[in-house]
Amino acid sequence: MPPTVTANVPLGPRTTLAAGGVAQYFAEASSLEALREVVQWARRENHAVHVLGGGSNVLVPDTGVRGLVVHPLFSDVTYEEVGASVHVTAGAGVVLDGLIEELVSRELWGMENLSGIPGTVGGVPIQNVGAYGVEGKDVIVSVAGYDPTNDTVVTLSNEACMFAYRDSYFKHEGRHLIITSVTFVLSRVATPKLSYKDLVERFGAQASPTLSDIRHAVIAIRSSKFPDWRTTGTAGSFFKNPIISEAHYDTLRAEYPELPGFKTADGHVKVSLGWILDRVCGLRGYTEGAVGLYHAQALVLVCTHGTPAEEIIAFADAIIARVYAATNISVEREVTLFN
Repeated sequence: MPPTVTANVPLGPRTTLAAGGVAQYFAEASSLEALREVVQWARRENHAVHVLGGGSNVLVPDTGVRGLVVHPLFSDVTYEEVGASVHVTAGAGVVLDGLIEELVSRELWGMENLSGIPGTVGGVPIQNVGAYGVEGKDVIVSVAGYDPTNDTVVTLSNEACMFAYRDSYFKHEGRHLIITSVTFVLSRVATPKLSYKDLVERFGAQASPTLSDIRHAVIAIRSSKFPDWRTTGTAGSFFKNPIISEAHYDTLRAEYPELPGFKTADGHVKVSLGWILDRVCGLRGYTEGAVGLYHAQALVLVCTHGTPAEEIIAFADAIIARVYAATNISVEREVTLFN
């Protein structure tokens, strides 16, 4: 066993939900060589290989995780001028909000609306992370990843990543790839994205907020809606906002005229699950034992640190069932069960 591999490492403290069991084997990797060493060892020993980044969107089962859990620590950040744009390549282990803070200080536009999101850069393409009108797909040029099946590094274009709402190639056919870096495209030209309702309300008639203005506004908005993950178990939005047919939306609007809905490119409608949980189901702030829906935003599940994962899953499943009973909408979790 490589010296960097440790047995029976608790994973709960390495996630923002602070729940779940131990990794059979665990290793940190700060270089491609270190990653190759531990991953190829695991493959020789017939151990499954899992990747844990910032732990902000996963729930570890109480039974733990069999095989090797790798935590990438790739931390290099490089900048390349490309006309009026700048390509920024960041290692998978770079803290996302720290990177955005640096981009804002360099007057580079494009990712400021993602300020305050916990986690690391490697999770952005996997989840197609998004907030306040910006998604990873809008700013990602390419993603580099290590393929343990043939011991090579591959680079995928934005198109090859097959981005969708909180989804990507890396959740499906590309699950075997271990992301090592992501290249983003930023602009030196002011390009504020202020269409999101909360930002419209925040800036009003202000025509040209600075990058710093937008970053501080986003952080303030998030702070008003999300608990501090350092003291409360949370993964941010635990559920996805559902996408339903226009006919289904019209039926619901007949009963709930104020139900927010946003047309998608394919003619469907994305509806606000937070609104449904609050205004239709009356579940904002609802708790059972150590698990509940946050008092300021019903889309956010919260729990006491150390809550059993089974209790969290049971609570989430009960919420999903109540939404379906009230609206005939099938809700999906945004948080992934880490296994």
